[in-house]
Amino acid sequence: MNQPSRSIRWIFLAIVSLFLVGHGQAQDKKAEPAGKHVTAAGMLLQREAGKPWQAPKQGAEVASGKLLVALPGAALDSKNGAVRLALLSDLDGISPFPVLESAVVLHPAGDADLDFTLDRGRVEVTNQKTKGAAKVRVHFRKEVWELTLAEPGARATIELYGRWPRGVFFSKDDKNPAEPTAALVLLVLKGEADLKYGNRQIVLKQPPGPALFQWDSAAGPDSAPQRLEKLPPWADPEAKPTPEAKERLARIEKVRQKLASEAPEAVIGELLKSKEPGERRLALVALGATDDLPRLLDALNHTEHADIREEAIMALRHWIGRGPGQDLKLYNALTQEKKYSPAQAEIVLRLLHSFGEADLGRPETYEALIAYLKHDRVSIRELARWHLIRLVPAGKAIKYDAAGTPKDRDAAYAEWKKLVPEGELPKKPEKKE
Repeated sequence: MNQPSRSIRWIFLAIVSLFLVGHGQAQDKKAEPAGKHVTAAGMLLQREAGKPWQAPKQGAEVASGKLLVALPGAALDSKNGAVRLALLSDLDGISPFPVLESAVVLHPAGDADLDFTLDRGRVEVTNQKTKGAAKVRVHFRKEVWELTLAEPGARATIELYGRWPRGVFFSKDDKNPAEPTAALVLLVLKGEADLKYGNRQIVLKQPPGPALFQWDSAAGPDSAPQRLEKLPPWADPEAKPTPEAKERLARIEKVRQKLASEAPEAVIGELLKSKEPGERRLALVALGATDDLPRLLDALNHTEHADIREEAIMALRHWIGRGPGQDLKLYNALTQEKKYSPAQAEIVLRLLHSFGEADLGRPETYEALIAYLKHDRVSIRELARWHLIRLVPAGKAIKYDAAGTPKDRDAAYAEWKKLVPEGELPKKPEKKE
């Protein structure tokens, strides 16, 4: 399987499964019980549109139409108990996509055992019947797939991720906007599953067998499932967690205990003020995941900790890739709530995207980024630095703090001008013999 480039590798990738961003799915007209929370209080969070987050107790019914997110390992049973839905994460950063949080919405099951929308992230579905097949209906983007888990114990994982293609930038044209691409992986972990979508029907089997099926919004679905001889490490339930993953799991339990009795907004606030960088990373991603743009944009201008600004960039890049219209929402938040000028807001949006090959072949791109190092806004200075040290690795040696003194910033600016002279492209690193 071709895996996308992992430009985002965060220590706390998995922990951020904690929270959900609002999605574009319409709420069910009449909420009704659609499942049951089967893990400890604090593992699962739910929210109705316009209402605060809540942490249901173990055994509590979960209504259709509510936004659901969870700590890694949280699980729901379908209303009839036939299917278990687990919300998972990627503790070691080895899954196909840089997933930051998992988000689902349950719907009335109808003729299925479980019906839900996968907004993003990774979930696992398991047939819990004592005999017979279990039917799962999955909605994502504009797709509706039906997955039949053929026998008791059959299990599959589904992972969905969205991102902006390189070289596609922000446009205020809300009538015909560009859209981030989405990609999905379906992998049968155990047993056999029958997949129906559109007019097609395919059979998938656990490894060794035709176990993997992929889809993306640009190319559509694979022509046929891919055969795997064994489960990849990211999906193998028997793979041993790294020491780092064990440490993060211990931290997750501490967060769960707080969420069982405190409001999520307060928990995020505590983490944001932490002296520990890892907890601050979690807070920044959680701000994006809960659509707390005011505090997330404040973090992009934070003057005390540089890591807070960097993690805010990561969270915002992920946030705008979630789906159509996210770019415009962020632009409006910048201009209306944070009083950025339209020109400044457009610079921020442009810098939250990735440059394409044509842009990287123009000296003007680097000249603009270097000029932004002296911009009035801390956020724009930080975004320029973020791009420059990735595009010009030699620049990592230049000490630059977007919130530093004007004198120090001017000195770093002069060094960047020497490293990438006006009208020239950066020199390519010399290859080692």
